[in-house]
Amino acid sequence: MLDFGAVGFEWGALIIGLITTLVFIGVPVGLIIFFAVRSGLRRKIKELEQRIERLERERS
Repeated sequence: MLDFGAVGFEWGALIIGLITTLVFIGVPVGLIIFFAVRSGLRRKIKELEQRIERLERERS
């Protein structure tokens, strides 16, 4: 415990509060990044499939 006059900090509560805050901020940010990357990959895969189809049509 750290005392500054009448105000005291308990390190356990401080650490738990920090972890909780990071989780509540980190989880939504992580999900947003996950879905953004996933949608970008899907778009690239579709573009590649269309290119392959075009090339196959040109060859035949």
